[in-house]
Amino acid sequence: MKTVFTYISIIFLVSYSAYSQSHDSLAMLLKHKIEKATTDSARIEYKIELVEKMRRFDSDTSRIIINDVLKQLEEIQSSELYYKKNKAQAFNYLGIIDSKQGNAENALSNYLRALDTSEAIKDSTTIGFSLHNLGMFYRRQKDYKKAKRYFKNAIAIKEKLTNVESIAVSHHMLAVTYYANKQNDSSLIYISKVKALPCSKTRIAKVNGSLAAIHYSNKEFDKSIAIYKENVGISKGIRDQSELSISYLNVAVLYNALKEYDKALPYLDSAITIAKKLKSKGLLLKQYYSRSNLNETRKEYQQALQDYKIYKVYHDSINDTEKVKRITALELNHKFEKEKQADRLQLENEAAKKRLYLVLFALTMILGGIILWLTRKNAKQRLALTKSTLEKEQLEKVKAELALATRENELKNIVVENSLRQEILNKTLGEIKNVIQLKDEKERRSALQSLSASLLSENATQKNTTDLQSYLDTVSIDFKVILDNQFPKLSEKEKELLCLMTLGLNATEISKLQNSTLSAIKSSRSRIRKKIRVDSKEDIIEYIKNTTM
Repeated sequence: MKTVFTYISIIFLVSYSAYSQSHDSLAMLLKHKIEKATTDSARIEYKIELVEKMRRFDSDTSRIIINDVLKQLEEIQSSELYYKKNKAQAFNYLGIIDSKQGNAENALSNYLRALDTSEAIKDSTTIGFSLHNLGMFYRRQKDYKKAKRYFKNAIAIKEKLTNVESIAVSHHMLAVTYYANKQNDSSLIYISKVKALPCSKTRIAKVNGSLAAIHYSNKEFDKSIAIYKENVGISKGIRDQSELSISYLNVAVLYNALKEYDKALPYLDSAITIAKKLKSKGLLLKQYYSRSNLNETRKEYQQALQDYKIYKVYHDSINDTEKVKRITALELNHKFEKEKQADRLQLENEAAKKRLYLVLFALTMILGGIILWLTRKNAKQRLALTKSTLEKEQLEKVKAELALATRENELKNIVVENSLRQEILNKTLGEIKNVIQLKDEKERRSALQSLSASLLSENATQKNTTDLQSYLDTVSIDFKVILDNQFPKLSEKEKELLCLMTLGLNATEISKLQNSTLSAIKSSRSRIRKKIRVDSKEDIIEYIKNTTM
């Protein structure tokens, strides 16, 4: 497996190096054109063209360039249709960059500004582009109804134009939306429409990925993996890093489904490496989740837990409920903004009067407050001064006592921690030596499992409740399902105790994990036996597992 991973890594580095050289050459060419341009219109056009090429592999630089374009357009202050069209294009690309970097609210705001600008000048090209981007936005938000509407509106406009690639993109994204909405027949219709068009290799690769996904959902794994491997070659040929990362992930998922786990892992590692360079939160979310499941299957539980934690970070970042509220508010603000414009002039006079009344009222309240304050000032001043002095002395005394107590506790904790670490280290080294001396492979594996359980127990003080519960959900999910279905009378704490017993932990180790006493653990086991009516001589774990047989 290490040899395979090394080979794939070398291929990736070579292809990425060639890709970087191509990117540098293109950047230098466009930079030269920008420097040699003699008009503002030419410079703006070349900068937008540069962003269109760079946005897939260098989002940060693309953002700087497009912001510079918008600043330049703001300084020009021209009413010519050409500049307004460029402004709509700039807002669209800024929205694409925001969406790629996980800034959903900014992306929606920029797409709506692009649509407003393009509709104002009645430019079909930028209207179609803006509608398509809004469809992409709502597809990512899983609002498939809105996404379909925007894509269909975009297609209706694009079909009147001559840009085949642009039409193919919207057909494809509509197919992806139908697939996400579990409407495979409709998805296949739009996939066939894309394949009937003379598209680029990039689009063919992307639509192949959608077709392979449908084969995968139908459990036609051989067809699916053949398409995804073809896409790896296409992506390398056209040097599309985003599509290459997706293709690697798809191949890994299929190998996982075929239970060829050692083949799946190198593809997942390559996919994650590319996604990190692209700073794509959406790709990293899927890839870390897949690698967590794969490591769990391979019984690499520690790595599986680490990957799952990273997945949760990306998941919480993308699925921010407050962000959803802000997006909804942004949609409503845009919807009603145009309606408010018609009434704004009429309301301005009334608003001015209200502001005047509020100012007068505020001044009256302030003057009344000043008068009241002056009348009571002399009476309270001496009392406040005396009270302040006394409180300051007491505060200094409390602070000194608190600092002394804190330092004393810190010193105690340091001594205890150092002692515990040394004790655990000595104990672990001794147990490792004993395991190495075992000749029987079965006894050695059993000893290693016992050692792992012991280390998990010793590390309990460093884990919080959420981490322990998440780890048990990952490692003992089947056993937990049996407990939930067959023994509903058991409490969550009792179920957790039983799950820990399945890991081979003894009562002492479990008491550390559950932050409880040894006697409390023994009492809990006795109560569990009474609840499920198991004799004290019978193995309680085996009894529970046998209930489903």
